[in-house]
Amino acid sequence: MTMSKRILLGIDTNYSTTTQHAVRAVGEFMEQTTSQLHLVLLSVIPVPSMTSPSLGMYVGDLLPMSITPEQRNQAEDALRMARSELQKGGIASEQIEVLIRIGFPADEIVKVAKELHVNFIVVGSHAASLRQKIQRFLAGSTSRSVLRLAPCPVMIVTLPRTAPPGDLVTWYEQAITAYLQEHTNSLTVFTPQEVAQKFVPPRKKAPGRKEIAAAALALEQLASTGLLCRHDVKGELRYVND
Repeated sequence: MTMSKRILLGIDTNYSTTTQHAVRAVGEFMEQTTSQLHLVLLSVIPVPSMTSPSLGMYVGDLLPMSITPEQRNQAEDALRMARSELQKGGIASEQIEVLIRIGFPADEIVKVAKELHVNFIVVGSHAASLRQKIQRFLAGSTSRSVLRLAPCPVMIVTLPRTAPPGDLVTWYEQAITAYLQEHTNSLTVFTPQEVAQKFVPPRKKAPGRKEIAAAALALEQLASTGLLCRHDVKGELRYVND
């Protein structure tokens, strides 16, 4: 009897756009192959650590703390959304297994790969924003660490490059909508300045008046469709997803 091969797919706890892209890529691959495949969805709840920038590795002991119910709920929600997306694409429920671990994401992914004898690992690689570059410098890239330590082949999924937006208002509308879809259980308050700071268009280093004005128009447009509610707080317009 032929044993099914196992694919391990890393699911970040906020179910980011990169993770969604990886889920779709794996789903399409499983649909097209005739091999018997079993998919393990792993979400790792990260814990704080001391790091060594010069060595690019973790040092010291874990801080003595437990995860919060909110953290576990977020991980469970991410796995639920990933599983639902795969099942909508035709992947049978018995082909999917979900796991939650607590620790350093790269370490836990490698541990699970060894424990379950997986044949292939798929992880997403996030865009290199300034904040993410600093985090990678301090703690190292999760995808690169997995690639270096994994006992089996690894595929790193990245988002396709996007062209510079021709219409900033439309671009901000799409960025805000995508963010709200990723954070359906969170109450979010937007201002034009915050939107321009949070969502930086391709090839833009810092937002200016043009970006803030476009963000304001995008928020107004989304408020007119009912996706956001407009509130006037002491003369400042704020937009809430309630």
